[in-house]
Amino acid sequence: MMALMHLAQHPDRISWSAREISERYGIPAELMAKILQKLVQRGFLVSHHGTNGGYSLARPADAITAAEVIGAIEGPLSLTSCVSDEGFCLQFEKCNIKSPLQRLNDSVVQLLSRITIAEMNLQHQMDLRPEFLKEGPFMIIKDSSQELNHDTDCQVSVVKETQ
Repeated sequence: MMALMHLAQHPDRISWSAREISERYGIPAELMAKILQKLVQRGFLVSHHGTNGGYSLARPADAITAAEVIGAIEGPLSLTSCVSDEGFCLQFEKCNIKSPLQRLNDSVVQLLSRITIAEMNLQHQMDLRPEFLKEGPFMIIKDSSQELNHDTDCQVSVVKETQ
């Protein structure tokens, strides 16, 4: 998903190599190359060969959803094994939470199906500006990412707004 976001953020460039993308985000080059190839096979990316070869989006960022990408890389999305197609749980017949979990899983899939790479890119550009974050039950009061060590990308302190 990070690679797709990166490509969407740089439409001025024809292609990016797996090495360039992996270095930018601190992901092992071999892993990035495998993921990018899988995304090529699934029709999300185009592979360009030659001296200036690399990868580019195969279709517009507003035509690629988060659910599609997750499904292509990870397989069908499921919060627990009992809500997946292949899942099996010894407690399935007696379980009193399988129906709520199934509804929650369906809601997450529906939400991810409505979010495109272009929308994620726009949200990223807003970069946690407080004026855009007052819609939910929490308000960000501090982005402490500058104070963290290199193992943590971002930590955000939140307070619950009182009514």
